[in-house]
Amino acid sequence: MMDIVGKALGEWSQDFNVYSCIFKFGICVCIGIIMGAERAKNLQAAGLKTFVFVTLAATLTGIFDFYMVNVQGSAFSIACPITILATAIISSNTILFNSKNQFRGLTTSVGIICAEAMALVISHGFYFIGIAGFAIYMIGSVLLPKLEVHIKRKSSVFEIYVELKTRDSLQKLIHAIRCLNLVVNGVELNPAYVNSGLAVYSISLKINKKQIPQTNHKEIIDAISQLDIVNFIEEIL
Repeated sequence: MMDIVGKALGEWSQDFNVYSCIFKFGICVCIGIIMGAERAKNLQAAGLKTFVFVTLAATLTGIFDFYMVNVQGSAFSIACPITILATAIISSNTILFNSKNQFRGLTTSVGIICAEAMALVISHGFYFIGIAGFAIYMIGSVLLPKLEVHIKRKSSVFEIYVELKTRDSLQKLIHAIRCLNLVVNGVELNPAYVNSGLAVYSISLKINKKQIPQTNHKEIIDAISQLDIVNFIEEIL
Protein backbone atom coordinates (compact mmCIF):
# COMPACT_ATOMS: atom_id res chain seq x y z
CA MET A 1 0.00 0.00 0.00
CA MET A 2 1.46 3.33 -1.09
CA ASP A 3 1.86 6.15 1.39
CA ILE A 4 -0.75 8.94 1.04
CA VAL A 5 1.88 11.66 0.62
CA GLY A 6 3.96 9.46 -1.65
CA LYS A 7 0.92 8.73 -3.80
CA ALA A 8 0.22 12.46 -4.13
CA LEU A 9 3.85 13.20 -5.06
CA GLY A 10 4.18 10.40 -7.57
CA GLU A 11 6.05 7.13 -7.97
CA TRP A 12 9.43 8.89 -7.96
CA SER A 13 9.06 9.54 -4.21
CA GLN A 14 8.66 5.80 -3.53
CA ASP A 15 11.55 4.62 -5.71
CA PHE A 16 15.27 4.72 -5.05
CA ASN A 17 16.58 7.70 -7.04
CA VAL A 18 18.46 10.95 -6.56
CA TYR A 19 15.32 13.06 -6.23
CA SER A 20 13.66 10.87 -3.60
CA CYS A 21 16.89 10.76 -1.58
CA ILE A 22 17.25 14.55 -1.64
CA PHE A 23 13.59 14.95 -0.72
CA LYS A 24 13.94 12.56 2.22
CA PHE A 25 17.08 14.30 3.45
CA GLY A 26 15.32 17.66 3.23
CA ILE A 27 12.29 16.58 5.27
CA CYS A 28 14.32 14.77 7.93
CA VAL A 29 16.85 17.56 8.41
CA CYS A 30 14.01 20.11 8.73
CA ILE A 31 12.45 17.90 11.42
CA GLY A 32 15.82 17.75 13.21
CA ILE A 33 16.22 21.53 13.03
CA ILE A 34 12.77 22.23 14.49
CA MET A 35 13.03 19.62 17.25
CA GLY A 36 16.59 20.64 18.08
CA ALA A 37 15.69 24.33 18.21
CA GLU A 38 12.88 23.56 20.67
CA ARG A 39 15.28 21.64 22.93
CA ALA A 40 18.03 24.27 22.61
CA LYS A 41 15.55 26.99 23.59
CA ASN A 42 15.01 25.12 26.86
CA LEU A 43 18.81 24.89 27.44
CA GLN A 44 18.90 21.10 27.22
CA ALA A 45 22.04 18.98 26.96
CA ALA A 46 21.28 18.01 23.34
CA GLY A 47 20.30 20.84 21.03
CA LEU A 48 20.16 21.83 17.38
CA LYS A 49 23.34 20.14 16.13
CA THR A 50 22.64 16.88 17.94
CA PHE A 51 19.12 16.54 16.54
CA VAL A 52 20.19 17.46 13.01
CA PHE A 53 23.04 14.95 13.05
CA VAL A 54 20.79 12.24 14.51
CA THR A 55 18.19 12.71 11.78
CA LEU A 56 20.96 12.87 9.17
CA ALA A 57 22.49 9.58 10.37
CA ALA A 58 19.07 7.92 10.59
CA THR A 59 18.18 9.04 7.05
CA LEU A 60 21.48 7.75 5.68
CA THR A 61 21.06 4.33 7.26
CA GLY A 62 17.36 4.23 6.37
CA ILE A 63 18.04 4.95 2.70
CA PHE A 64 20.86 2.40 2.68
CA ASP A 65 18.64 -0.32 4.12
CA PHE A 66 15.83 0.70 1.76
CA TYR A 67 18.24 0.19 -1.14
CA MET A 68 19.53 -3.14 0.17
CA VAL A 69 16.05 -4.58 0.75
CA ASN A 70 14.07 -3.13 -2.16
CA VAL A 71 16.77 -2.92 -4.87
CA GLN A 72 19.34 -5.56 -3.97
CA GLY A 73 16.79 -7.96 -2.48
CA SER A 74 18.40 -8.37 0.93
CA ALA A 75 16.31 -10.42 3.36
CA PHE A 76 16.76 -8.13 6.35
CA SER A 77 17.95 -4.66 7.43
CA ILE A 78 21.48 -4.25 8.74
CA ALA A 79 22.28 -0.58 9.33
CA CYS A 80 19.04 0.54 11.00
CA PRO A 81 19.26 -1.75 14.08
CA ILE A 82 22.88 -0.70 14.63
CA THR A 83 21.95 2.99 14.37
CA ILE A 84 19.01 2.58 16.76
CA LEU A 85 21.24 0.87 19.34
CA ALA A 86 23.97 3.50 19.02
CA THR A 87 21.46 6.33 19.38
CA ALA A 88 19.93 4.73 22.47
CA ILE A 89 23.38 4.54 24.09
CA ILE A 90 24.26 8.13 23.19
CA SER A 91 20.88 9.55 24.24
CA SER A 92 21.17 7.93 27.67
CA ASN A 93 24.18 10.20 28.33
CA THR A 94 21.93 13.28 28.16
CA ILE A 95 20.17 12.19 31.38
CA LEU A 96 21.63 13.99 34.39
CA PHE A 97 20.67 15.01 37.93
CA ASN A 98 20.19 18.71 38.58
CA SER A 99 20.81 20.54 41.85
CA LYS A 100 17.31 19.62 43.05
CA ASN A 101 17.93 15.88 42.61
CA GLN A 102 15.61 15.76 39.60
CA PHE A 103 16.21 13.89 36.38
CA ARG A 104 17.21 16.38 33.70
CA GLY A 105 17.43 15.45 30.04
CA LEU A 106 15.03 12.51 30.03
CA THR A 107 12.62 14.25 27.62
CA THR A 108 15.57 15.23 25.40
CA SER A 109 16.79 11.62 25.37
CA VAL A 110 13.36 10.37 24.31
CA GLY A 111 13.11 13.22 21.79
CA ILE A 112 16.35 12.06 20.13
CA ILE A 113 14.91 8.56 19.75
CA CYS A 114 11.66 10.02 18.35
CA ALA A 115 13.60 12.13 15.83
CA GLU A 116 15.52 9.08 14.73
CA ALA A 117 12.33 7.01 14.40
CA MET A 118 10.68 9.71 12.27
CA ALA A 119 13.74 9.92 10.00
CA LEU A 120 13.88 6.14 9.57
CA VAL A 121 10.17 5.94 8.74
CA ILE A 122 10.43 8.77 6.19
CA SER A 123 13.60 7.31 4.65
CA HIS A 124 11.61 4.14 3.91
CA GLY A 125 8.98 6.15 2.05
CA PHE A 126 6.33 6.48 4.77
CA TYR A 127 6.11 10.25 4.59
CA PHE A 128 2.64 10.64 6.08
CA ILE A 129 3.41 8.54 9.17
CA GLY A 130 6.69 10.37 9.79
CA ILE A 131 5.21 13.85 9.35
CA ALA A 132 2.13 12.94 11.44
CA GLY A 133 4.42 11.66 14.21
CA PHE A 134 6.41 14.90 14.07
CA ALA A 135 3.21 16.98 14.31
CA ILE A 136 2.01 14.96 17.33
CA TYR A 137 5.43 15.35 18.98
CA MET A 138 5.46 19.14 18.55
CA ILE A 139 1.88 19.52 19.81
CA GLY A 140 2.71 17.33 22.79
CA SER A 141 5.89 19.28 23.59
CA VAL A 142 3.77 22.44 23.90
CA LEU A 143 0.65 21.12 25.62
CA LEU A 144 1.87 18.23 27.80
CA PRO A 145 4.19 20.30 30.07
CA LYS A 146 1.28 22.64 30.89
CA LEU A 147 -1.02 19.68 31.57
CA GLU A 148 1.64 18.03 33.75
CA VAL A 149 2.09 21.17 35.85
CA HIS A 150 -1.70 21.48 36.27
CA ILE A 151 -1.98 17.84 37.40
CA LYS A 152 0.90 18.18 39.85
CA ARG A 153 -0.57 21.32 41.40
CA LYS A 154 -3.88 19.53 41.97
CA SER A 155 -2.26 16.43 43.44
CA SER A 156 -2.37 15.68 47.16
CA VAL A 157 1.27 14.58 46.95
CA PHE A 158 3.95 17.11 46.04
CA GLU A 159 7.63 17.82 46.57
CA ILE A 160 9.36 20.92 47.85
CA TYR A 161 12.90 22.25 47.56
CA VAL A 162 13.90 23.98 50.79
CA GLU A 163 17.06 25.75 51.95
CA LEU A 164 17.52 25.88 55.72
CA LYS A 165 19.83 28.35 57.40
CA THR A 166 21.43 25.67 59.61
CA ARG A 167 21.64 21.87 59.52
CA ASP A 168 20.04 21.44 62.95
CA SER A 169 16.89 23.21 61.71
CA LEU A 170 15.53 20.11 59.96
CA GLN A 171 13.84 18.78 63.09
CA LYS A 172 12.05 22.11 63.61
CA LEU A 173 10.96 22.14 59.97
CA ILE A 174 9.53 18.61 60.14
CA HIS A 175 7.68 19.51 63.33
CA ALA A 176 6.20 22.62 61.69
CA ILE A 177 5.16 20.61 58.61
CA ARG A 178 3.37 18.04 60.76
CA CYS A 179 1.63 20.83 62.65
CA LEU A 180 0.12 21.81 59.29
CA ASN A 181 -1.43 18.30 59.13
CA LEU A 182 0.91 17.23 56.35
CA VAL A 183 2.46 13.79 56.00
CA VAL A 184 6.19 13.65 55.32
CA ASN A 185 6.79 10.87 52.79
CA GLY A 186 10.52 11.37 52.44
CA VAL A 187 13.44 13.72 53.10
CA GLU A 188 16.55 13.78 50.94
CA LEU A 189 19.68 15.85 51.58
CA ASN A 190 21.00 17.63 48.50
CA PRO A 191 24.78 16.99 48.33
CA ALA A 192 25.37 19.84 45.86
CA TYR A 193 25.21 22.37 48.74
CA VAL A 194 27.24 20.49 51.36
CA ASN A 195 29.93 23.17 51.73
CA SER A 196 27.70 26.19 51.07
CA GLY A 197 26.70 26.84 54.68
CA LEU A 198 23.08 25.94 53.87
CA ALA A 199 21.22 22.71 54.55
CA VAL A 200 19.28 21.96 51.37
CA TYR A 201 16.63 19.24 51.19
CA SER A 202 14.06 17.81 48.84
CA ILE A 203 11.00 16.85 50.88
CA SER A 204 8.02 14.82 49.64
CA LEU A 205 4.74 15.81 51.31
CA LYS A 206 1.18 14.54 51.29
CA ILE A 207 -1.89 16.66 52.04
CA ASN A 208 -4.52 15.12 54.30
CA LYS A 209 -7.63 16.11 52.33
CA LYS A 210 -9.94 15.19 55.22
CA GLN A 211 -8.32 17.69 57.59
CA ILE A 212 -7.32 20.45 55.11
CA PRO A 213 -9.53 19.93 52.04
CA GLN A 214 -9.28 23.52 50.70
CA THR A 215 -5.56 24.08 51.13
CA ASN A 216 -3.44 24.24 47.97
CA HIS A 217 0.29 23.86 47.48
CA LYS A 218 0.98 27.60 47.31
CA GLU A 219 -0.71 28.27 50.65
CA ILE A 220 1.31 25.52 52.30
CA ILE A 221 4.59 26.76 50.84
CA ASP A 222 3.77 30.33 51.87
CA ALA A 223 3.12 29.13 55.42
CA ILE A 224 6.41 27.22 55.60
CA SER A 225 8.34 30.16 54.12
CA GLN A 226 7.32 32.27 57.13
CA LEU A 227 9.49 30.17 59.44
CA ASP A 228 12.68 31.99 60.46
CA ILE A 229 14.74 28.83 59.81
CA VAL A 230 13.84 28.80 56.11
CA ASN A 231 16.09 30.68 53.70
CA PHE A 232 14.23 29.71 50.51
CA ILE A 233 11.48 27.30 49.49
CA GLU A 234 9.68 26.36 46.27
CA GLU A 235 7.66 23.53 44.82
CA ILE A 236 9.47 21.09 42.56
CA LEU A 237 7.43 20.70 39.37
